[in-house]
Formats: sequence, structure tokens, C-alpha cells
Amino acid sequence: MRAKLIISVLIMTMPLVGMLLYNNYYAIHVVRGQVADSYNNMLNLYTTQSDSKLDDIDSYMRTLAGSGYDLLSLSQEVNDGEYYSSKIYLFNKLTKDINLYNPISSFFVYTDHRQDYFNISKNNPSAIKENEIIQSYIVDYIHADQFSKGSSSKAWKYVQINQENYLIDIVKAGDAFLGALVSTEELLKPLRALQIGEEGEVLLANRQGEPISDSQRVSEYGIELQPQINAYYLSGTKKRFLVVGAPSNRGDFHLIALIPDQYILAKLPYLQSIVWFITIAAFLFIPIGLYAMRQSVLVPLYRLLRTMKKVREGDWSSRVALSHTSGEFQLMGGAFNAMMSEVERLRTNVYEEQLNKQKEELQRLQLQVNPHFFLNTLNIIYNLAKIKNYELILEMTMSLIEYFRFMFRSNTSFVPLKDELNHTRNYLKIQSLRFPEKLKWTIESPEFLVDVPIPPLVIQSFVENAIKHAVTLDEPLTIVVRIEFLIEEIGSRMKISIRDTGPGFKAEILDKLQAGRSVENERGEHTGIWNVERRLRLLYGDSASLVFDNDTDRHGAAIELIIPTNPGMEATR
Repeated sequence: MRAKLIISVLIMTMPLVGMLLYNNYYAIHVVRGQVADSYNNMLNLYTTQSDSKLDDIDSYMRTLAGSGYDLLSLSQEVNDGEYYSSKIYLFNKLTKDINLYNPISSFFVYTDHRQDYFNISKNNPSAIKENEIIQSYIVDYIHADQFSKGSSSKAWKYVQINQENYLIDIVKAGDAFLGALVSTEELLKPLRALQIGEEGEVLLANRQGEPISDSQRVSEYGIELQPQINAYYLSGTKKRFLVVGAPSNRGDFHLIALIPDQYILAKLPYLQSIVWFITIAAFLFIPIGLYAMRQSVLVPLYRLLRTMKKVREGDWSSRVALSHTSGEFQLMGGAFNAMMSEVERLRTNVYEEQLNKQKEELQRLQLQVNPHFFLNTLNIIYNLAKIKNYELILEMTMSLIEYFRFMFRSNTSFVPLKDELNHTRNYLKIQSLRFPEKLKWTIESPEFLVDVPIPPLVIQSFVENAIKHAVTLDEPLTIVVRIEFLIEEIGSRMKISIRDTGPGFKAEILDKLQAGRSVENERGEHTGIWNVERRLRLLYGDSASLVFDNDTDRHGAAIELIIPTNPGMEATR
């Protein structure tokens, strides 16, 4: 029942706790999804705007390189005057038009046959040293043939010049090249104002998942940038970040936002606190509730079961105490105690009635033995009187007097062992007169056992049975009665052995006796052995044992009876 109660409580509470935890994680997942969708839409919008600006710059350069002959004239002018005139014209045009395009950093023009380079910078035109570094990189870049000749490149490429990150696009007309540089920082500047937390960041990454703009969060927190960002995901070893990205259609890069997961869930502290409070409270109150249920249900039930077990083991005086418990158990305990009092009263009455009945049956069984021997004795005296053997008649009469004196007081349940042995000796003397020189007997008993109480006529009945079935006129019969004292774990015992040298028990009779079945004579009457077994069962219950066998050495019957030396205590068990 304890296991069932625990399981029942868990069945009632765990789904609720599980649902709360699920709702908590589901709410977190929903918030993350909504935040990711919001930032993803914003990044896609800004990426589209950036692609449009980059596309405008690229279209402008293609126009100069193709239809307007502004760039082509530099490669076609032969004399210096015409060349410089075209160069000045193109320089002025680019200087005027650069302000029309954001977020471009600079235009540059390079003529390969003259190895002439000039650039128009929007932000810092006077930075000579920086311009020289950029010029050297671009000339090498052009000579490395890193773009599609004859037309504009399909995508803006990422380059790093002097620790600065740029996107570059170059068009060609003849041997003249026109290009544009876009600083990634300028491209990301409008997104710096996004509210993505103190540790959040917006950056550009190439198709291989590598940052192409200044970023400290990626390496600092171990954030993994995937080559293709199809959906949002969480990344970071030291701290978790929500990674959202949008690919560019014009440039070879992704626009990525890193939002701290803590910042996303900052709006859920109250809900999370409630969920965790309920969860922790559930795990704390489940043991308390189980303890309360144990005290109010299991403990009174255990008391009732313990009392019922004691009653089953024989302690009929046990009563259940359920005073400090619920009214239902008090009512149950009171009803049980009242029932046990009534049962004990009825049991006492039945026990006394059965005891009286057993005493009456015991007396009746003892009286059943007396007439049998009485007739045999009168027959012996009659035969002695016919031969006028007065001495034997006197001896026979005295033995008979002692015998019947014992019989007349043998209606008690127990007699001392010495009285039973004297009675058996008188009986054997009488039988010795009946069968002279055909009957020998010995009785061996320790002196310290002479006062041990035993049922009357027990030994005499087995001796009588041996004489009745074993004495013949052909062979003498020897009967040995031996009394021994035994000490066992359950208490002291007395063993009574009765052996004879007769033919022993017949096989079918021995089988019945060993199986505990009743044996009847030819007239259908129970034998004296049945009477003894019945009395032993009434007086001792299961405390006495009676074993029948044939002595293989002396070829006679062997009977062993083991009874307690304190029958009063055994009878109360």
C-alpha cells in the first residue's frame, strides 16, 4: 500500500510538474522563435537594402565602363594631353558622384598600360599613407586576376587591407579598371543601434562561416558560425547566443546578429520564477504529503495488521490502539477490539466446554480398558481354583487387588510414573502366572523420573497388546520396558520404549499404524493402541510422538513413545 500511495501521489503531481516544466521550456522556445523571426526579418530587410545599394554602385560603374565611354577613353588616348584631359574629367565626375552612393568608401581607377592609379575617397582623402597601402593592394589584386574580365563581378568580394575589412567590386574597359571599396564597418553602422543586449553584436561572415568584420564575441565565447544559416540556433561555450543570419544576393557574405540568450529571456523572469517555485515546492511537499498520509493512513493500518498478526499467532489478548488518528480508523479499531473481546469470551467458553468433553472422553476411554483385563483375570483365578493352587491364588488375588486399586483411581488425567510402572508390574505378574515360563519381562527406569506425571494405562496397554498378540506356547516371550530422559531445544522429554521378541507387527497393520490410521480387530472393534493414541492426542496435542516399528535384530515389535516431562505446560500451549 505504501508503494501504491507513493505511485498515486506521483501520478497526480508529476504530470502537473512536467506540464509546468514543458510550458516553461515551450515559452522559452516561443520567445526565442519570435525574437529570431523579428531579427531575421529585420536582417533580411537590411540585407535587401544593402544589396540594392551595392547593386546601384555596380550599375553605376558598369555604365561608366560601357555605354558612357568615360573609362574606355583612358585606355584609348594616345598622347598625354588627351589622356590627362580624360583623367581629369573622370576624376571630377567620380568626385561629384561618390556622395550619391552609400556606404561606398572610395572609387579607384587604374590604367594598366600607363600603370597609373588614382582614387577618390569619401571619408579621408588626405590619408596619403593609407592610400598608398590600398593602392599597392589593389594593383596586386588586379594583376592577380581576381575578377571577371570584361564585365562587372557577380558578387562583391571580401578583402582585408591594412587590418581593415572591405568589400570590393571591379569593372574593366580595355586596359582601364574602375573599382569601388565598401567598408564593412560602414555597411554595419546602421545596425549598431539595434537593441541586442550589452554583449550582442552584428557582423558579416563569409560563406565558410568566418567573420569578415571586426568581432570579439565569436572567439571570446566560442560561437560557431555555420556556412549556411537556414534557421536560428544557439551557440557559444562560455555563454549562449542566439545566432540569426541573412545571406546577401550581391555580396559573398552573410549578415549575422548574435543576441545573448540571457537578454532574450530577460522578459521572462517572473514566469520562470513561478515555474521553478512550483516545481521545487512540489518536490518539497510531495515527501511532506507522503509523510502526512503515512501518519494518517499507513501507521493506523500497520497497527491494525500487527494486532491481527498477533491474534493469528495465538495472542488473543492483543488489542489495537487507534486513539490519535482519524475517526474512521478509531471506529474500525473500536469495532475490532469489541469483536476480539467477544471472540475471546466465546473462545474461553468453547475451550472450557471442549476441555470438559475431553475429560469425559478420557474417562470413558480408560473405563473401556478395565473390563477387558477383568475378564482375563477372573478366568485365571477360576483355573487356579480348579487345581487348588491356593498359594498362587493368594498371589494372584493380591496382584489383582493392587491392580484394581490403581484402576479405581485411574480416572485422573495423569499419574506418577512409578504408579504406572507398579501397575504394569502387577499386570505382568498376573500374566506370568497365566503363562508360566513363557513370559519374561524387565522394566528399566531412572529413579529421578519416578515422579514424572504420565497418562495412566499407557505402558500397560502396550504391554497387554504385546502379550495378547505375541505370547505362544512354542517360544517364550520377552518384554523390555525402558524409560530414558531426553533434553531437546523445545524442552525436556521422556522416551518410553516397549520391545518384545514376538513376531512383530504384520506388514498391513504396521503400515496403518505408521500412517496414523485406526486399526480394528476382527469384530470391528478398535484396539487398545487406538485408545492410547486418542488419549495422547487429547492430553498433549502435537507435543507427543508415537512410533511403531519392527525390531530387525530381535524380530519383535518396537514402540517408542516420547512425551513432555511437564504436561501441564504443554497442555496450555
